[in-house]
Amino acid sequence: MNSSKELKANIGAVATIESITSVYQGIASLRMNQVKEGVAKTKTFIDGVAQVYHHARQAYIGQIQRELSSSKDKGGKNLSFLRRNGKTAIVFLSANEHLYGSLILDIYRNFASDLSSGKAEAVIVGKFGKALFEADKARAAAKGTNRSTSFFELSDDKPSAEEIKKISDFIVQYEQVVLHYGQMRTILTQVPSRLEISGGINLEKPASKVRDYLFEPTPAAIMEFFETEIIAALFYEKVFEHQLSRFAARMVAMDQASQNADLVTIKLTKELLRAKKRLQNAKQLDRFAGLALWEEKKK
Repeated sequence: MNSSKELKANIGAVATIESITSVYQGIASLRMNQVKEGVAKTKTFIDGVAQVYHHARQAYIGQIQRELSSSKDKGGKNLSFLRRNGKTAIVFLSANEHLYGSLILDIYRNFASDLSSGKAEAVIVGKFGKALFEADKARAAAKGTNRSTSFFELSDDKPSAEEIKKISDFIVQYEQVVLHYGQMRTILTQVPSRLEISGGINLEKPASKVRDYLFEPTPAAIMEFFETEIIAALFYEKVFEHQLSRFAARMVAMDQASQNADLVTIKLTKELLRAKKRLQNAKQLDRFAGLALWEEKKK
């Protein structure tokens, strides 16, 4: 049973925690509003560019497939206008800090599941993600699934263009890039998401039915531009979308922590009142006992 002094100290500690969560929540709300405005401005543009790229890509694939089908030379199943390494990279956007609820762990589970299904190389962004992966590294090595891994740091608060470019320049060399990140659906709902941002052209799969396009200056030049720029642009957008989901997740986590702190404070306050009541009762009993002894001495 805790003493009144210990209960008062615990109530003070909980009040401090509640103040800290309130500060974190306020900062997260401010940063979320700032990032949300930037994401909203770029999302429409990036989605439009991605759609144009998709149509141009499918049209060009169809054109090449028709040329190959009428040609004696059937060689070459994949075309790419960049010097790619023929490998697959699975990218995990995590964080450097904690206090994001279960969002980062949920993204990591999907990332680890995706990574275990093939021979892809891992690209991990953020110190928290690195710590999670390192914790699984010994277990993965024991199973014989040790693989090439690259780590990058990225600011949680204000990621710079240089930091993002360093990562995008690295992943653009891969034939296939799969990105795992957080997505904010509503303020209260953040979910782990998966997106392929690859740029390579596969001729084994038949092209979708789209209109034919006239490419200027050349189809190769246009595809080369898209393969370089679209990956960087999509990655840039998803970095900030992931940041938005993290700030929203922190707001929710801090709100829950604040509610839990209120409940703990109420519980401790009740215990403190009971402890004070017990102390008052003990003093009252001591008074009665003293009176009884005094009366006996008088007799």
